[in-house]
Amino acid sequence: MARTTKFKIWGAIATLFVVINGYLLLKNNDVIPKSYYIGDVQYAVSGVHTKELDKESILATSNEMRLAAPVQAIDKVLVKRGDAVTMQQELASYKSDAVEQERKKLEIERKAYEAELKELEQILSALERESSSARPSTATDSTTIGDSNIWNLNLSLELGIEQNTPTAEGKAMIRRHIAETERQLDITDSLLTQLISYQTLATPVDGVVGDIQQDGDTITFVIYPSSKSVATYIDEAQWQRVEVGQRAIIIVRAGEEEESTVEGIVTEKQAIPAEESMWYQELLKYEKIDPAKTLYEVQIQPTDLLTDYPYGEKVAVTITTDEVFSSFKVHSDWIIHYAVPDIGNTHIYTLGYDGRTRLTPVDIAFTKLGQVDAPVEEVVIPEDEPAEEEIIEEKTPAIQTVDFSTEEEEVIDEELYDVTVFTGAIDENTILLDGTARNIYAPTFRPYPLQKYEWEKVGEITWRDIVKFIAQP
Repeated sequence: MARTTKFKIWGAIATLFVVINGYLLLKNNDVIPKSYYIGDVQYAVSGVHTKELDKESILATSNEMRLAAPVQAIDKVLVKRGDAVTMQQELASYKSDAVEQERKKLEIERKAYEAELKELEQILSALERESSSARPSTATDSTTIGDSNIWNLNLSLELGIEQNTPTAEGKAMIRRHIAETERQLDITDSLLTQLISYQTLATPVDGVVGDIQQDGDTITFVIYPSSKSVATYIDEAQWQRVEVGQRAIIIVRAGEEEESTVEGIVTEKQAIPAEESMWYQELLKYEKIDPAKTLYEVQIQPTDLLTDYPYGEKVAVTITTDEVFSSFKVHSDWIIHYAVPDIGNTHIYTLGYDGRTRLTPVDIAFTKLGQVDAPVEEVVIPEDEPAEEEIIEEKTPAIQTVDFSTEEEEVIDEELYDVTVFTGAIDENTILLDGTARNIYAPTFRPYPLQKYEWEKVGEITWRDIVKFIAQP
């Protein structure tokens, strides 16, 4: 009887020991390293990843030109709205007694442009000196515009630049205003030359007469230059992503089958609502836009003049808003959000050289809807068929997903899902693991290899290699 009781006690202790060990081993947050079966894996292959913004757009004028003159000084208007005009073509002729008065007016305008240009150049020079003398503590320009000795407050308000604007941004804005002022100076010089030589008002560029407006005692000729631009309209969230200088692809469709693709660059991003823009009204004819949503105009300058297409033609634009080099791409749910002091809170599980898991810190570049690229399929040439004498270029995808299935599955639809692009101290071909919770440095296992056997190398294996493999721990 005593022996039976003793056996039961030891049996209960053993059972309790097994239960406790099982609990500690199998619970998700246990501290005892256990072997993990690894399922989904990817080999990290770095590449250039981009994020794009697709928008319906419209062909517009890049810099419309407005040439004004007093109505009483004009003898005859020589063009009408919609006429194509070439450089130096006459738009209107002046009355002989009004030529001198118009000349004085143009000379006053020229002096004003010269004074503005001089002031802008002085401000730019002072900002460049201030920027070069500053020593920002980070990669971001920490210098701001604010020195009253170098900044004309009236001019800053007129240009829409506040005094706390970062120096780099302020310099870029001032350079654009300098370029515009120089352009106005060239136009004024051209008008003065024409007025003195021919006593006419002529266009200084090739283009189209967009409009002829008479407002009180002034008549204005609006000229659309031949070099077209693309106008598109974005909301506030998209406005934060788009920057001047970003690359764009423009697709112009002439009819249902023909299309032309040209490159472009973002040249202007307006900060005021675009409802009053003529091109915005033109785009409304093609697109249904929510009137309650505030949109802003973005100008894109194509590398081609696009002279074969009329103003107001609908085009498609893809703006590259993000471009990250030496980056990786995975399913978004593979990213682990776990705060580690002095390291960060975004990581990914990787497999070390010893077969144990690691939690590697990464920096998130952006997320988007997309796909993780499938592995490259090898080109197999049957032995009984001669190979064609051509070079087959094998493209390496950004991420190689390892396929362990034994049967080929036909992909019917390419489903888009959330993917994340990131950078980090990850070597090429490092094995990335999915986001399943794991203990760090826990060993992993898999009943079959991560890579397929290369049968042509089987003959190179000797009995010594087999013995060495069996004998290893």
